[in-house]
Amino acid sequence: MPSSWPPDDRDPEQPQEETQPLTPPPRARERTSPEGPQARQARTPYLQDRSESEGPELRRGERVDRYVILKAVGEGGMGVVYAAYDPELDRKVALKLLRLETTDAEQGRARLLREAQAMARVSHPNVCSVYDVGTFGEQVFIAMEFISGPTLHQWLKQARSWRDVLRVFLQAGQGLEAAHAAGLVHRDFKPANVLIGKDERAYVTDFGLARRVSFLEEEEPSVALALPPGFEGESSPGASASVTQAGVVVGTPNYMPPEQYLGQMPDARSDQFSFCAALFKALYGKRPFEPKQVAEAAGELLERSTAPLTSSQQRGAGSVIHQPPSNSKVPAWVRRAVLKGLSLQPDERFASMSALLQALSQEPRRAARRQGLAVAAGLSVALIAAVGVQLHQRGQVCAGSDQLMARSWNPEVRKKLETAFSATGRAFAPEVARSVGQVLDTYAGEWVRQHTEACEATRVRGVQTEELLSLRVVCLERHRQDFQALAQLLTEADRKLVERAVDAVNGLPSPRECQDIVSLSTQASLPADPGLRGQIEQLSTELSAVKALGRAGRYKAALSKAQELEPKVVATGYLPLQAELHSSLGWYQQTLGDLDAGALQVEQALNDAEAGKADRLKVDALNRLVFIHGLQGQQKQVEQWARLSGSVLSRMGGDTLLASELEGNLGSVALRQGNYPEAKRRFEKTRELQLKVMAPEDLRSTWTTYNLGVTALMMGERERSLELLSEALGRMETLLGKSHPHVADCHAMLAWANRELGRLEPSLTHARTAVDIQKAHFGEEHPAVADALDAVGMSLIALGRHDEARTTFESALAMKEKALGPDSPDLSFSYDGIGQALLAAGRAEEAIAPLEKALSFEDLEPEPLAESGFALARALWQSEKDYVRALAEASKARERFVQVGKQERVAEVETWLKSHPVPEAKPKPSRAKALSPKRKRGLVHLVP
Repeated sequence: MPSSWPPDDRDPEQPQEETQPLTPPPRARERTSPEGPQARQARTPYLQDRSESEGPELRRGERVDRYVILKAVGEGGMGVVYAAYDPELDRKVALKLLRLETTDAEQGRARLLREAQAMARVSHPNVCSVYDVGTFGEQVFIAMEFISGPTLHQWLKQARSWRDVLRVFLQAGQGLEAAHAAGLVHRDFKPANVLIGKDERAYVTDFGLARRVSFLEEEEPSVALALPPGFEGESSPGASASVTQAGVVVGTPNYMPPEQYLGQMPDARSDQFSFCAALFKALYGKRPFEPKQVAEAAGELLERSTAPLTSSQQRGAGSVIHQPPSNSKVPAWVRRAVLKGLSLQPDERFASMSALLQALSQEPRRAARRQGLAVAAGLSVALIAAVGVQLHQRGQVCAGSDQLMARSWNPEVRKKLETAFSATGRAFAPEVARSVGQVLDTYAGEWVRQHTEACEATRVRGVQTEELLSLRVVCLERHRQDFQALAQLLTEADRKLVERAVDAVNGLPSPRECQDIVSLSTQASLPADPGLRGQIEQLSTELSAVKALGRAGRYKAALSKAQELEPKVVATGYLPLQAELHSSLGWYQQTLGDLDAGALQVEQALNDAEAGKADRLKVDALNRLVFIHGLQGQQKQVEQWARLSGSVLSRMGGDTLLASELEGNLGSVALRQGNYPEAKRRFEKTRELQLKVMAPEDLRSTWTTYNLGVTALMMGERERSLELLSEALGRMETLLGKSHPHVADCHAMLAWANRELGRLEPSLTHARTAVDIQKAHFGEEHPAVADALDAVGMSLIALGRHDEARTTFESALAMKEKALGPDSPDLSFSYDGIGQALLAAGRAEEAIAPLEKALSFEDLEPEPLAESGFALARALWQSEKDYVRALAEASKARERFVQVGKQERVAEVETWLKSHPVPEAKPKPSRAKALSPKRKRGLVHLVP
């Protein structure tokens, strides 16, 4: 925590309204005192004097938890800082007591406690240590290391050489690096949040708290900034918690990166921008940008994501960051590194704080190399060997991660997998084996990288505690168990597993989850008892085998084994494992058709995860509940679980993959309900999130593209649908081969899209390709073949080949009846096709019966019922069977089209209704004067 908090360090050369675009809230302004700021600074080692306390001040000798108050050393808008004594450890501490000004104080306390507890796990020489956290009444307290010394802002007021400045900033950067390694982001780095100790060591303070509380009167206050016009947007799961209300962002304008103006979740690259902004000012004596221009650049970056920038916008964006003075003595390599860290686009900055610090350390490295060469010339052979051994040993401290992964994935396992796939005889087996191998290679490489990095953070760089290392290693080992169980199952693949293999491997949990130190450190710990701990580890391994069966589509076997494991897992009392088991068990039940039982099991998983403080498992359970209740049509429950999932994601600080799963499930629910605009919005958000975290070979993003194509087709966006479905087809063929049944599904939808666009020959080609693929995969008579034949029949109707279309639909109907029975709703589409073909051929009376049969399956979605109903209306009218019923059927069809938003079809039905009034009743002609059928037909307006 900074040692002193004088008035803000605004640049005297620039007016206040330019460096700080909005007036800060009253508490963030400088307070006046008869003593003046210099006197206050002289007698307060941490804060300004507590001159305007809003509550009773704690007196000397009072206690906060175990800490004995010595005196108040200052206060700010959000809290008070005391010097206190810790009698248990016999040391002086700085005790922050934070007030929560929020509508949800309980949630605010939980967030602050969570982040402060995570801060307490960061152990590094350049991070102000957090000793303890807790609650005191309605407040949260943080006991911190008491550091006597100025802030970096104050330290910089004296003339310093660029080498001294860089030396101190490198120390502060190492503190940021340590926090990033622990999964924390500062979000408000500036000189006011860095202390300089008596030994001139830099200490970074307040990780993770800056986005939610600005509890001190700082040299440059964190203020609430209204977003510029066009920035306001709907919050999404995982959106930055720094967005305190609609269109408002908290931050310090002189150091805030563009993405923070957009309300996006700050990450390590955001800290990098703020760090370089502060370093630029310290080195060159001027600010690197004007906050208003960065805010405008943020708007241009937002616009760039939806439309190309104009040439003037491009020039404007490029001139936001000022160039350093040409007469500066700061070396060019420092300038280049700082400017790169100030890139407006996060992706254009350094990949990590470590990379930035390495670039800023070129001179020390060069000097070390020169000195090393000189020393080496005088070293004895023995000493050189000793130095080499030490360097080698340091490099080997964290070696071995690749060998550990090689137990699960190696050339021998790959060969077994390829042999098993080939033995199934599937035509697409080689392509699927290649894709599966590529996914597993990528996964194994990422796992090794994460495992090595976790070790090095503790054993080599010293930026992570042993406790955090243990948490990450346990997490990674669980992921390796899942990986190994699935890889082993794939070496024994059958025909069905080969079909699902790419989906299965893409469903493995990412090793990157084990970087989430906050979630890992708050989750219920494993029991200390070695026997119980070993039992949990064994059950975890068995559960990994169960989940592998589920990912492979062997749901009955997975359900049976999960039920066998349940009493053993519950007996351990370890809640995270219980949550994982119940979630899997419920998912298998719903997949096998027992939706109610599945929902109950997943709700139990939700309760287990909540009790076990396992946030990732909680979100996973909530996302599954969204899907299950969506299948049941229970929209209120869907909305309830979705809101809760979004809240937990926000509390976690966001997770792109989990957020994409939530959006995808909501899109699927909306698509099933016929709410196509909502489905489109959800799927577009899903795709945006997936592109950030998924590799190109991940089939999940391809399915999202496919779903977007289907949604566009339902909305009448035919060209867009054709584009999306063609993209999905290309990616599926690359990943799965051209003869995979998933590829057949894509061809069937492309047949529909082309038919809607009037491209009838391509439509028929796609439909027949789908039939050929399904026959090769399933045999001549299978419901999947029948579905593909339905698409062929529709294309033939459009081509005017009505008799051929009718016989095609009749073949499809016979296959479905044989396989599914006469009561399956799937028969409706074939009945409809027969009726449509007969109607188009002018055989309206014959069309009535199959169309009525199509409508008899009432549990169908609205759109197919609307199509069959309108066809029946026309058949009734043309056959002169029942004019009143014809109009009634047309009206019902119109309402169903309205329900699913098919405006073109609504207009078509309305036009038909207006042009077909019920004919007036006429006296029956005598038998001698009766009109012939041909003459009769001429009295009625025929609609094809």
